[in-house]
Order: sequence, then C-alpha cells, then structure tokens
Amino acid sequence: MVKSNTRRFSAHASRIFSVLASKPFSLPTSKILFLVLTTLLLHLTAQAAAPVGQTIWIRASATGLFVSADQNRGTFAPLVADRSTTDAWEQFQVVDAGGGFIAFRSIGTGLFVSADQARAAYAPLVADRGSVGTWEQFTWTDIGGGAFTLRGRASNHFVSADLNRGTFAPLVCDRTAANTWEQFTWGAAGTQPPPGAPPGFSRLVWSDEFSGSSINTANWGYDLGNSGFGNNELENYTNRSQNARIENGMLVIEARRENLGGSAYTSARLKTQGKQSFGINTWVEARINAPEGQGIWPAFWMLGNSISTVGWPSCGEIDIMEMQGQNPLRNFGTIHWADANGQHASFGGIYNSSTSLAAGFHTYAVSRTGSSIKWYVDRIQYAEANIAGGINSTSEFQAPFFILLNVAVGGNFVGSPDGTTVFPQQMQVDWVRVWGT
Repeated sequence: MVKSNTRRFSAHASRIFSVLASKPFSLPTSKILFLVLTTLLLHLTAQAAAPVGQTIWIRASATGLFVSADQNRGTFAPLVADRSTTDAWEQFQVVDAGGGFIAFRSIGTGLFVSADQARAAYAPLVADRGSVGTWEQFTWTDIGGGAFTLRGRASNHFVSADLNRGTFAPLVCDRTAANTWEQFTWGAAGTQPPPGAPPGFSRLVWSDEFSGSSINTANWGYDLGNSGFGNNELENYTNRSQNARIENGMLVIEARRENLGGSAYTSARLKTQGKQSFGINTWVEARINAPEGQGIWPAFWMLGNSISTVGWPSCGEIDIMEMQGQNPLRNFGTIHWADANGQHASFGGIYNSSTSLAAGFHTYAVSRTGSSIKWYVDRIQYAEANIAGGINSTSEFQAPFFILLNVAVGGNFVGSPDGTTVFPQQMQVDWVRVWGT
C-alpha cells in the first residue's frame, strides 16, 4: 500500500543487440546475423508452440468469448469472438503450412481461414479458402500463461479481436503490436474451461466464496492494532465482528468512527499469511464493492512470504485493488520491491473508470508468470510489469505471496477523513479466487 515514484523497466532488445554488437563481426554482418537469428527463432517458436494436427477452440483473452466462423450470420461471414460455448463453428484444425507457419481449417466450413486484404479496405478474417496461400498463413507465438498471438504472414500484422471497432467486431489482421485485444488462448475440441476461468488459467487452485456463517480461520488471520502500519494510518485494526464478518454470503470489512485503544476509528485487515500462499503462473482475483469517502483507503493486495525474514520492501508487494476513497474513479495497480541498493522501488498503472468504482461490484485481478505481472479490472488489462529473469532486482516476485484485504482510515495515500466522510464504510467481498495454468 506504500506509494513512491514509478520507474520503467529496460527492454530485452537492447541487451540482445549489445551482445551481438560485442562480437567480432562487421556491422552489416552482425545486422544480417541478428535478422536471421530473430526470424529463425520466431519460426521455431511458432512451430513448437502451435498444436499442429489438433482440432482446437480459440478464445479471445480480452472478452473470454470463443472465436466462431458461423456462416449463418450472412453470405459474408467473418470470424468473430462472440460465443460462450463451442460447437463445430467454433472449432479449427491447426495445419502445418511449412516454413514455420500454420493455417486454420474451419470444422464448420471445411475451408481455410484467410486474412486476404484484397477483399476490401476493411478485410476481416473469413473461413472461405479451399487451399493455403500466403494470406492463409500465420505465425503462432506462445507468450506464456497459456496465451498466444497470431501474426499474418502476408501483412506481418497481428490478429485483433478489438471490440472498440463497433458493435459487430470481426477478427482483423491489422495491428502492429500485440496487447490484450490481440491475445488468445486455446484448448482441445471437446474440452471447456471451467465456468469463470480467466483466459490461460483453467485450473481453480483455491477460493473462498464466503458461504459459511463465519470467517474461515483456515484461510484468514488478522493484523491487529493501531501502529499506523508504516503509512500513518489512523484506525485500530480488530478481529471483532463489528469490523469483519460474513453477511449475506459476503465478507464485510467495516470501518467505523469509534474510540478504541487511543484511536478514533476501527476497521479490519485480513490476511492468508501462514495459511494460503501462491506462486507464479497464477491469476488472483476478487469481486469487490469498494467503500468511498475522504480518507477511506480500501485495498486487495499481496505480500511475499519472506516478509518475516527479509522485511518490506525486500519481500515484494503486489497491489491489486487500491483506491483513494475521495476519488473512486481510479484503481491503482502497483508492485513494490527493493532495488539493487536495497532502496524502495515501485512500478504500476492506474485504471481510470468513467463511473464510480464504489457504485457496485467489480472484479480486480492480477496475473503473475515468470516473466510478467498484469493487472485487470473486470477482466480488462490496464497495466503490465516485466519481471523476466529478475530484471531490475525483481526476483522476489518469483516467490510465493499471501493475500490481504483491508480498509484503512487515513494515512499518507489518502489523508484524514473530514466532515464529508460518512461512517460506517463497508468493503464487501463476494469471493476471492486463485486460478492456475
């Protein structure tokens, strides 16, 4: 929950180039070698990662919906990621097209998917070709976490499922960079990811649905007291039912204006420390109705298990949902760690909403692989951090972390409550779920 200036991560490309440049080649030769090696690696990656010979479904990562080639849409039937279940129209056979490229044959039509941009100025993907040419060839690149991208051979652009194109948004091979809209997951035909599974994380590792009559102590413990917790917070954290309880199938954390132990406010801070912890290749998500008001500081976050031995920030911290109650239009997603000099460093992003995030339930999530941490609100990615190879001293994020949920009152990040702040304030948590690959 601690804030500081952000810093950017260096790119791997410059490191690769510097290695090549240090070799005893002339500049033109090294450039040629670099291009040859890059092309070869791309082709080998595509060939190794793509499930050649299998019949699969494809799901858009941004929406969680399956790609369909349904020709009942009309005489001109493009591929669209808009189906919640799979049938023949949503199944594709992956075919080796040679040279490290692949092609897709629609099971519904028996024809190959084409990105032919000679159709028109705006040319979506259509499963309508009887043979494989350049327009029907794609590069498949595995990007980790069960996700992949597709790049058209002819255009050298990525396939995108961007719904911002319009109410009817077909797949188009027209993006020069791959972001969330250009990412997909897949599975063998006849299999379905479990309900609610995020893209690329099909296995439910752990959850608390808060369906019992009391807080499950096998999952949750408490931080107690009014030490300020390094942030000059004003509340006294308790384990009383007035501050934390199960109510109507939800966890309720309630911040109250009341005098207790020298503090003018009480609240609760729950944690899974010593009970449940989770490593890389996981998606950690909660459905939360956030509180609001000047000086109210709700958070859903994680700390490294090593905090008891190395302390903060060396243990690492991942903020998944963190808000300033006076501005509930913004959610902060941030990581904190110790840099090479042992000093506090941080990096992250802000999700800006057009409506108050405290006006109803939203899902807040973070995915963590060995190479990246990504943040999501309502399954839409808004930030990403590179942690590959412990770059910039981020190796702590390869280790297990535990989960925390709390509502702070006052502190450095939000300031003190004032006359406009209404008490009590509640953070309602419908569920917390952890998915794995």
